[in-house]
Amino acid sequence: MGRFFKLLSLIVLTAACSKSAHQARPDFVRKGGFAPQLALSGIINAPVTELKNIEELKEKVVVLEFWATWCEPCVENIPRLNSLVEKYKGKPVVFISITDETGEKIAEFLRTNPLKGWTAPGTTAAVFKAYRVFERPHTVLIGRDSKVAAITSLSEVTEERLNILLAGQTPSFDGSQEEPSGVKNGTAAAIAEFYIGEPVSRDMTAEYGPQYYGGHNVLLTGALEYFYGDIKKIDASKPVLAKLGKRYELRVRLPGGSGAELAELFAAGIERALKVKLKMVKKDIQVYLLTPAPGGVKGFVRSKAAKSYARREGEDFIAERMPVTALCDVLKYKLDLPLLNETGLKGDLDYSFQSGSYELAAINTSLMDQLGLRLQKATRRVAVLEVRN
Repeated sequence: MGRFFKLLSLIVLTAACSKSAHQARPDFVRKGGFAPQLALSGIINAPVTELKNIEELKEKVVVLEFWATWCEPCVENIPRLNSLVEKYKGKPVVFISITDETGEKIAEFLRTNPLKGWTAPGTTAAVFKAYRVFERPHTVLIGRDSKVAAITSLSEVTEERLNILLAGQTPSFDGSQEEPSGVKNGTAAAIAEFYIGEPVSRDMTAEYGPQYYGGHNVLLTGALEYFYGDIKKIDASKPVLAKLGKRYELRVRLPGGSGAELAELFAAGIERALKVKLKMVKKDIQVYLLTPAPGGVKGFVRSKAAKSYARREGEDFIAERMPVTALCDVLKYKLDLPLLNETGLKGDLDYSFQSGSYELAAINTSLMDQLGLRLQKATRRVAVLEVRN
């Protein structure tokens, strides 16, 4: 009996620790922190067809390459990626090319452009959001301890750095180094830095951490979203919006500073460089509301699944143990106005949704038929970033 209770206690303790570790995963990627959760399905050229969580890759070095067939630099990176896959065949290194394009489109592309690593099509917006993919290509390098070694570009993923990660150590990355010390490349470490200029590379990359943000061909609206959080709208004149819609070489660094202080440095630099003023305000604007349709919601089940999981298969979106906000992430890319969730649905749910249309009427028909929800225009007070000359 004593041995039974000891065994039972061990099982309970192990389950509690496992649950705690699962819950400890951060919502967003950060250099030096644990990698966010990762759910993939329909994986091509891999020993598994789905990945329910990132713990399944423990003790492995992981290279996540966010890409698309329409992204020219991404396609140009394929030979380099294939070369690395060949060199590390048989070693605990996993290369995963992640895209939100459909499995059918990717299968057609791969017939003439083979990718030798894993390829994960139909990836949900939640994954792109968690890994802060504002540009493509976008590379995240994860060590065997499941911590993020770098948010960088594939050109920076060298054999030397992969070997260091395989040895359980952390390589240094120029540019993404958050706490430079001494002298680097013959230059004293910066006390603080803000730089914005014309792009010097065709690469589209972004690297960031609590004390650093930068990249090549950075879309300025993406940088604003990073520093200002959930902006529902940018309120600016057409000439200013044109400036914000351009791509720049961008570096913001504040060694020893906090994330809030880095954001202040970024805002001051943008204001001076573009001759504008930035201000977060609350405003009444037109939005779409996701609300229950007449007759009430349907198709949602209180989840009993052990793990959170979401995937896209063509026009299908399937969620297990996910909040309704995951559905909002899918819908907002189909809409021309900000989307607010006013369904009243809370907690972890199982549900699915199918609609390939970008027409509001067709989306609404699918929502009402499948989930008892609807989209309607309304006015709400939300966070707006004012950008003025």
